[in-house]
Amino acid sequence: MTRKTFFIGLIMVLSSLMIFAQGVMSYVPANSNLVLLFQNNGANYDSLKNNVPVFSFLLNDLGLESLVQSSVSNTANSLGLKSAQIWQATLNDFVVFGSENQKDIAIVVKANAPSLVKFFQALVGGSVGSESYDGKQFQTFSINGMKLYFYSDSSYTLISNSTSLIVESLNAKAGSAFKFTQAFPQNAWFEMYANGTLPVSAQGTNLVTPNNLYGYGTVNNGTLSVYGIFSLNYNDSALKNDILSSKVNSLSLTTANATGDVWVAFDTSNPSAFYNVLKPYINDLKTPLKDEMTKDFVSHFSGKAFGDMNVMSGNGQFAATFYLNQDLSKYVPTLSKDASATFVWQGHTVLRNDTVEGTKTVSMYTIFYPDKVVFSNMAPDQTQQYINSGVQAKNTGNYSTFAPQLWNDSFMTGYANIGAFIENALQYSVNSGIVVQMKFDNNANAQFQILVK
Repeated sequence: MTRKTFFIGLIMVLSSLMIFAQGVMSYVPANSNLVLLFQNNGANYDSLKNNVPVFSFLLNDLGLESLVQSSVSNTANSLGLKSAQIWQATLNDFVVFGSENQKDIAIVVKANAPSLVKFFQALVGGSVGSESYDGKQFQTFSINGMKLYFYSDSSYTLISNSTSLIVESLNAKAGSAFKFTQAFPQNAWFEMYANGTLPVSAQGTNLVTPNNLYGYGTVNNGTLSVYGIFSLNYNDSALKNDILSSKVNSLSLTTANATGDVWVAFDTSNPSAFYNVLKPYINDLKTPLKDEMTKDFVSHFSGKAFGDMNVMSGNGQFAATFYLNQDLSKYVPTLSKDASATFVWQGHTVLRNDTVEGTKTVSMYTIFYPDKVVFSNMAPDQTQQYINSGVQAKNTGNYSTFAPQLWNDSFMTGYANIGAFIENALQYSVNSGIVVQMKFDNNANAQFQILVK
């Protein structure tokens, strides 16, 4: 073998390995505005099913996995297919991506297109056919006015609502494909990117424009964790400076009483400063701020708030507390002008606002204390009993088990006791919950995490 032949062979092998390594990602066009890659699905699914309590209950104890497996196997067997041919599509890596115009979506899986088309038709009905576009032949699957196009390329199948997006994907493989520019953990189950302009605008000026979103998810130590960051472009430096200088900790509110199965805590530093920044942009709102919503009024609030609601009971009870720096008594006469009724309860002024929904009158109550304002859909006596009957939020459900992963500098923390949902609905005990948090990084980009057990 000559040296030239050896190097040509080596280059061909390396090129093949690079294409193989890229796999489904090699089909994603570089201009995609949405990309969601799932990888190592078999191992991550097993970890989710066996170690994360709520999914273990749903898939194992409730039998959803067996139900789906049985349906897939029976359908596959009726077509003379092996169920492994169908499952293999989900066990291998696959990617979902969206076009630049945000209208078309595609998915690339390692599977056989004819088998998938026949399977879909046998499983849910619909009709199959074929169409040609740009010199290529596509299989089609149609149901309820929706049409999907299937195209086989090597061992991969491209599925989309758009033939042009599939052609664009094939061109991406031959040319320049999308590449994540953000680093992700090696154990990430899925990796995500989204880009688009969704400006919050007023008076023709953008206050802040979302630039892009990066995120990823892992299954580790019995927890499904989803992390993400919204990259933001600020056109108002005052807002960015206020965010960067703020010192917040929504976890400081977890000592508040929580009675329901869902609660959320907010901590916004210096509401007055934010009011100064936001005031020029609120004139375009459908319901403009009333005259009493001045900087002085806003300065009475500390920026801390805690909301608590009972979702599973069906009665929708809730109470939200906004903490004050100063008593709001001087504003009560102005605020009471639009109230349905004003009365005194235990020395505190209460406003009642009634709205009619069909034949039912719904009342909302606002109770003014020297150090807080409480909003509730219950009368004051019932609201007081509701709040006092709770325990500290940090002691609800399995919230405390999330402690090692929580951010102390978050401006929002929310918790839902999934175990309470399941127990109320199915009388089955599951130690499960979900925590959602948001915070700003050192460049005023918004970060979030969702933790599920």
